[in-house]
Amino acid sequence: MIEIRPHHGMCIGKFEGKGYSEEFVANMVQIIQVLELNNPIIRLVCKADVICAKCPHNHCGECVSGQKVNNYDEICLSVCGFSENQELNWSDYREKVKSKILDLGKIEQVCIGCCWLDICKNRIE
Repeated sequence: MIEIRPHHGMCIGKFEGKGYSEEFVANMVQIIQVLELNNPIIRLVCKADVICAKCPHNHCGECVSGQKVNNYDEICLSVCGFSENQELNWSDYREKVKSKILDLGKIEQVCIGCCWLDICKNRIE
């Protein structure tokens, strides 16, 4: 089972190979490949996950961005109707995030203050 922060569904949905470092980008590419090829069961967690593992903001399993990323997770859970620790197939999660947030242009509502927001808003699907 793969643990994923709720808001990372949007990051993955808008990912275009940019990131904090080459190591972060390589990790993200590998995770996306595993998710898309295997459609595993994921657990939605409001803590460091597999994507955070290579993030420079991750210090000993804690995000130094603090409450900001927790807010992204809480809003994403609420908008999509999910709950923390919920388990579901990756494809079901991906489709719900797409239909409830990305397709409706609600990414700004969820990702308030994210440094990557402009890239995500301008990405053409």
